[in-house]
Amino acid sequence: MNYLVFDIGGTSVKYALSDQLGNLSHTGFFPTPGTNAKSLLQSMNDVRLRIGGKQPIDGAAVSCPGAVDPVTGVVHGTSAVPCIHGIPLREMLSGRFGGLPVSIENDARCFAWGEQWRGVAVGKKHFTAITIGSGIGGAMVHDGNVIHGSHLCCGEVSNFPMGDPNREGGLCQWSDYTPVNLAKRYGKVLGMHLTGKQLFELADNGDETAAEYLDKFYYYTALGCILIQFAFDPEIIVIGGGGSARPGLLEELDEKTGKILRDGMGYSFLKPEFVISKDANDSNLRGALYCLLRKKEEK
Repeated sequence: MNYLVFDIGGTSVKYALSDQLGNLSHTGFFPTPGTNAKSLLQSMNDVRLRIGGKQPIDGAAVSCPGAVDPVTGVVHGTSAVPCIHGIPLREMLSGRFGGLPVSIENDARCFAWGEQWRGVAVGKKHFTAITIGSGIGGAMVHDGNVIHGSHLCCGEVSNFPMGDPNREGGLCQWSDYTPVNLAKRYGKVLGMHLTGKQLFELADNGDETAAEYLDKFYYYTALGCILIQFAFDPEIIVIGGGGSARPGLLEELDEKTGKILRDGMGYSFLKPEFVISKDANDSNLRGALYCLLRKKEEK
């Protein structure tokens, strides 16, 4: 059987054809029309027609940002793709796809499902998955199941309050300390546009201020993961997203968590165990499919 899988992001929509074992082919992407649902649906249907002209398609699975209700197929909350919110997205896609069964799930939860099915969390019953991009995505897995929460917001760790409440602008959130957002802040100081990659490059080339900004990234990522560890007690914390590709990330987090727990709190018996995703880009796609396959089994 063949399935179309989509991962809707703020910049692009990734897609692939997958068999029921999660083997991906016909991969590609197109720019996300974030303010136009009609254009988004049309572009996704163009993919279906192009790929489906060569082999039958048995269903479609979608990973997307926002507070996704997997029962109604409606995306609540807000995200970098405003056009998908507050509409019957699943039903609209199914209609465009000629009545194919469609499932929709939050992107961080899809990442967690993908890591549990085919990634570094295979065999783990209790783990947390976080993705480091422009923000921080999160998903909590307990007894082998992803937790949604009463408001579909379990795992919204990006909103963890952190930092000095007396700083200019008030209390920060965890997402304020990603490399992307720290680079924006340093870029304003320099009077130029700066990307997260460029911030790392400046630090590697001896820019002490850039290194200080990145130290905040490591520190607050470690602190956020300590909060997760004490709240959910996961076996491991799986890290994905663009920020996970930084060489030496595990060593930095291990050093920072140890120091916070030992020096700041006086104990370290719940020190998080970090694992980097080996294939984070495909985990979202595979996780979306895993959601669809699970729903079919439940019927």
